[in-house]
Amino acid sequence: MKIWQKTTTDLAKDTPTAGLYKLVEKFTVGEDYILDQALIPYDVQASIAHAEGLHQINILDKKELEDLKKILNQILTLHKKKEFEITRSDEDGHTAIENFLIDSLGETGKKIHTGRSRNDQVLVAMRLWERDQLD
Repeated sequence: MKIWQKTTTDLAKDTPTAGLYKLVEKFTVGEDYILDQALIPYDVQASIAHAEGLHQINILDKKELEDLKKILNQILTLHKKKEFEITRSDEDGHTAIENFLIDSLGETGKKIHTGRSRNDQVLVAMRLWERDQLD
């Protein structure tokens, strides 16, 4: 399920809007989900830093922080083995990571997005990637 989806039937094949959703998805996602593979390590790094900040302001307790870091590091390991897949239905790497966290940790996984916009995630991951490319 997409993060923006209101119900599980939004994209069901038998609804009148299913075809429209698929066309919009194809147009808006394009090949971004393929290009985002390169940003996964940077997005994970930024997510770990963000989780630590959420812990400092008591949004996450110690166990939640450790659980998130464990799964984020698991994503990084899977990525290095080329086993962490971003699909068109994920739309981007940020959603793929968030979905993996939610699937693994439930409500704790949802907390990673607290106080964080998609634009913030893109900006931070891109800056980390650019810095690495310059080095």
